[in-house]
Amino acid sequence: MSVRKFNPAGPVIFMALLFSFVSCHRYFMPVTENTGSPSGSGQFITANSPQKYFILRKGESSYALKDIVVDKTALTLSGRLSVVDPSHLLYLNTGRNNFKYKDTESGTILNEVHIFVPDNVSVDTTRTWVLPLDQISKIEVIQHDRKRTNSSYVLGGIGIGLGVMVLAGVIIALTKSSCPFISVNDGNQFNLQGELFGGAVNAQLEREDYVPLKASPVEGRYELRISNELKERQYTNFADLLLVEHPSNVTVYADEDGQWYSVQQPVAPIAALLNNQAGVLNSISRKDDVFCSFNDTTAASGINELQLSFPKNPGRGPAKLILHLKNSYWFDYLYGEFTRHFGSSYASWQQQQKNRPAAEMIRWTEEQQIPMSVALKTSDGWKEIRKIKTPGPLANRTIVIPFTPEDANGETLDLRLSTGFMFWELDYAAIDFSANTTYPVTRLHPSGAVDEKGVSVMKELATGDDLYLSQPEAGSYATITYDWNRQAQPGYVYSVILHTKGYYEPIREYSGEPQMATLNKFREPGAMARFSLERYRQIPKEHSIIALNND
Repeated sequence: MSVRKFNPAGPVIFMALLFSFVSCHRYFMPVTENTGSPSGSGQFITANSPQKYFILRKGESSYALKDIVVDKTALTLSGRLSVVDPSHLLYLNTGRNNFKYKDTESGTILNEVHIFVPDNVSVDTTRTWVLPLDQISKIEVIQHDRKRTNSSYVLGGIGIGLGVMVLAGVIIALTKSSCPFISVNDGNQFNLQGELFGGAVNAQLEREDYVPLKASPVEGRYELRISNELKERQYTNFADLLLVEHPSNVTVYADEDGQWYSVQQPVAPIAALLNNQAGVLNSISRKDDVFCSFNDTTAASGINELQLSFPKNPGRGPAKLILHLKNSYWFDYLYGEFTRHFGSSYASWQQQQKNRPAAEMIRWTEEQQIPMSVALKTSDGWKEIRKIKTPGPLANRTIVIPFTPEDANGETLDLRLSTGFMFWELDYAAIDFSANTTYPVTRLHPSGAVDEKGVSVMKELATGDDLYLSQPEAGSYATITYDWNRQAQPGYVYSVILHTKGYYEPIREYSGEPQMATLNKFREPGAMARFSLERYRQIPKEHSIIALNND
């Protein structure tokens, strides 16, 4: 019997293969609507009947329910029963819990409402049928199952949702370059919400960050946790909460420079072409964790360009581009492959980087197409309006980019997003033409902060100064509290943004001689994008070799 040695490259290549080649699925889920009473059922049906497709469910029988009228006094529903359209049979014919759907089916399955009645209710398909509302036993609304879809897309190379972190743990351990993680206490547990100052890999690149949080006060205070989950040294300068009180029909965001923008009437693109050939409009029209992955392999340069076309605003005022996006795990893996070429010289190279001017390092990242470049099409050609800093791959970040569209050329308003092959994942894009409104902002300094040993770190996090919260190893964390017991006025809500500043230093323990010939290639503009495409193409071959060696 032959004994084969374990190939350490195998797990990395295998996980990268999973990212790139395993099939992905979208899932839906039936959600029971809690209407509370027959009157509540009537109100729900009335509100949804103009836009939803209603299906009556009685035992094993199903009927399309159309021309619905709800009598609020008699508490009855009337309508016409007919055969269910073939496009709406997916849920009816699906096996138990196997709720998959195709992108082409999203417009039907996610538009359904199912009304369940007992078997003893009589139905009549020959005339207008009347149902007492108190005979409705259940109403189900079909929704997109983000958690299950995310789980599928983790293994399919598209993205990761916070609800599947356990499944993603192995992937993170193998490929994650990391940044400090931020979690929020919901009263029962800390929920991971994203990363801080992505790409600030040494003190020269230290930067501020504005991270939107899904957070509510628990017993009169907000509670956050900044943690070091991987092999790196983390340094956080300060951590304040910014609370913005605004109408519930408005969303507010802070951009990378701390400027505030309101979004009220986002307009979806009417076309989205990747490298002028692949239509990806369905992937970016809604926030559903289904991405445009900038993964066209036909461009030898490794540069992917997504052109978005929007209807022009009849007015001439400013506009705001809204992007919901993140970096890919593929890019994290790729950056690790790049640094691996330094071998045992990695630590000395890292030390040299600390002494380089920040402008030089930022210019290198831009030449390598690592930031997302945003450009507007004008009469004079494409005009760049912003480069987006890397937010990390753990969670989507909404970025707002203001611009003036007066110079836009053509019948549509066209913008272009450019980046290296599979460096980013775009979940959603829109433009808002509404006037920007400012709302009051309250800044909360920490009222308490302790590390994992219970030692106070208030001085380190209180203000922006020369004192830093130092988290030198995995397992370090700081729990930070902010006192707050004020309620928003009626019709208003609070948006919560973490304003912080810092940097981190990845720890790598490579061996072997530095591969200088390869490293010198990365001095050339666009080398990282080309490396990404080449690495992607190599993986199937390497996987085949590993499989043969292990037969």
